[in-house]
Amino acid sequence: MADLRTNFAGIKSPNPFWLASAPPTDKAYNVIRAFQAGWGGVVWKTLGEDPPVVNVTSRYGAWHDGDRRVMGFNNIELITDRPLAVNLREIKEVKRDWPDRAMIVSLMVPCQEDSWKNILPLVEETGADGIELNFGCPHGMSERGMGAAVGQVPEYVEMVTRWCKQYTVCR
Repeated sequence: MADLRTNFAGIKSPNPFWLASAPPTDKAYNVIRAFQAGWGGVVWKTLGEDPPVVNVTSRYGAWHDGDRRVMGFNNIELITDRPLAVNLREIKEVKRDWPDRAMIVSLMVPCQEDSWKNILPLVEETGADGIELNFGCPHGMSERGMGAAVGQVPEYVEMVTRWCKQYTVCR
């Protein structure tokens, strides 16, 4: 049988098949089921600050033109709506029980240094293998300066990346 182990940027997994940050990676139960099924890694559903964001009942919103005709759809599922402490505890437990699987934690917090300074050590404490800076979500809560509102401004990307390097221990 072929050896499918991967080592990408120092993050090892038994195979290159990972689940992206999405509802299937939003809680320990789902991630454990994925690992039992053979997935090599996950990106834990995007975490934010407390209080949690209240998601909507539908995952999609419609864009309308002036005549109220639907012009397109936008995925409006935001970030986890579970308390940060619950997610962090579950991430730590899953990583402890599945040390050979890759665990990346997606983060989306306001573009303020204290927000990043506060959340990064908490995520590091879980033993996760890395973080994903969620700069790409098109619905990224631009009113809070998150997601694509950051990713579209190179100076913001540089600034948040600098804070992440400053407030974490690079492994």
